[in-house]
Amino acid sequence: MTDILPFSGAALDLAENERSHEQLHAFTNAKNARALLFHHGEILTGKDGRPIFLEPMKMKGTHLYDPGPIFLGLDGKIPVFAFSFSKPEEALALVKGSKFVPIRGMASQAKPKDLALAGKAKSLIDWHRFHLFCAACGQKSEPRLGGIMRKCPSCNTDHYPRVNPVVIMFITNGDNCLLGRSPGWPDGAFSALAGFVSPGESIEEACKREVMEEVGVRVDTISYKFSQPWPFPSQLMIGLFCETSDTTLKINKTELDTADWFYKEDVRGVFAGTNNRFLCPPDFTIAHHLMKLWLKD
Repeated sequence: MTDILPFSGAALDLAENERSHEQLHAFTNAKNARALLFHHGEILTGKDGRPIFLEPMKMKGTHLYDPGPIFLGLDGKIPVFAFSFSKPEEALALVKGSKFVPIRGMASQAKPKDLALAGKAKSLIDWHRFHLFCAACGQKSEPRLGGIMRKCPSCNTDHYPRVNPVVIMFITNGDNCLLGRSPGWPDGAFSALAGFVSPGESIEEACKREVMEEVGVRVDTISYKFSQPWPFPSQLMIGLFCETSDTTLKINKTELDTADWFYKEDVRGVFAGTNNRFLCPPDFTIAHHLMKLWLKD
């Protein structure tokens, strides 16, 4: 697997030793600095449907949600920020014809690196939104170091962003693959099975447990393929190939709407647009790329 998966591929220098008040001020005022703009998790895009990057100083005097400007890091020598507006009209006034859209809605149009930066920013913005108060004492915490941590002024506890590991399993039996659909998905939409890793579990144990819980199938072999950051909210999708000789399904209706086996040539037809057995997962999902990899064999 040599392709860069969507939402990855924008590794930044976090500049963890360059986050004093003076240094952050200098980064904000740098002529080459750029920033992504958000409102309630949606990102500001231009007429071309792609994310807009603006100089941070253009946001001076605007109203932002806690934590204020988030310094994402350095892209080479370019400081990169994210701003979450509490008054969206202030952001819209900065660029004529701009609009806020869900990241899912612009994922296929954005450049891979821009999409990765947008996902990173959204994950941090969401983390701050859900961690305004100290988990140790319940008092309001404060953002520090440009938004990469929060500190409780009451009990002095430090809080750092976390990601939630999720196993996503592409299960095969020879030339057939097992796909499922969750309640509420669009008609015809199917994808690989997935579930959160529980405390005390290895990746392999989580995989076996989730598959057994959802469809009653015993997994024989497991191999890791690749991972993907997934900002809905902050998750790390761990892509696995699984082989099984157990093809009898016992679908857990509290977990899935349904599940079924699909022949490889039918899946190939879905990707080619010549078969409509199910809706192909969007190209920005890890499930799409797991299927694509399987079809190469």
